Amino acid sequence: MSGNVRFRDNPDIWRAADAFRESVELRGHHVPPVDVIYIAEVILKLDVIPLPDLFARQKIDAALLPDLTGFYVDEDAYMSWERGNPWIEQRLRFSFAHELGHYVLHKEEITANRFATVAAFRQWAAAPANYGSAEYQANEFAGRFLVPRSLLEREYDHHQKLLQSSVPGWREIEGMRSYIAKQVAPRFGVNHQVIETRFDHEGIWPAE
Repeated sequence: MSGNVRFRDNPDIWRAADAFRESVELRGHHVPPVDVIYIAEVILKLDVIPLPDLFARQKIDAALLPDLTGFYVDEDAYMSWERGNPWIEQRLRFSFAHELGHYVLHKEEITANRFATVAAFRQWAAAPANYGSAEYQANEFAGRFLVPRSLLEREYDHHQKLLQSSVPGWREIEGMRSYIAKQVAPRFGVNHQVIETRFDHEGIWPAE
């Protein structure tokens, strides 16, 4: 198969995520917490196909179709999103943003292969030359897309101002990084691990 995933460094991925978020077509729907399903289904006019037991069978919440016309989504997770289950909503928001990352970043490579079946697409995606790089890129895209750096910095500044006068040395307290991430996460509709990763990758509060 041709069209292996090319190397993209973080700044390249960030530029793609920022450009997608700030694009004219997403205007009015780009402010966190981002409704990724609305973006896929209504704005991009992609098919969103609920699939029973997708997570149970394959341990994924969503999957991009090989012809780039839409996504499969775990039926239970999709219904939980519709019912407003916060934990599932956080998980599915990142999963969908991850698949949008593949859609935006890897469209050229996927199109070049003209996959006839989902199985062939999955085989290509799982190949050693592709899997690690593609998954990292899609995760980094999702994090940056859902958690814009400028807004994350404002949230961090707000919380640090609350702490710095009353808790000297607060950044050195064990568990404080996770605590702040948990305070910030609801603003973006993601779990605190996503915020901790952004703290690290954006250089706001690097992991030691």
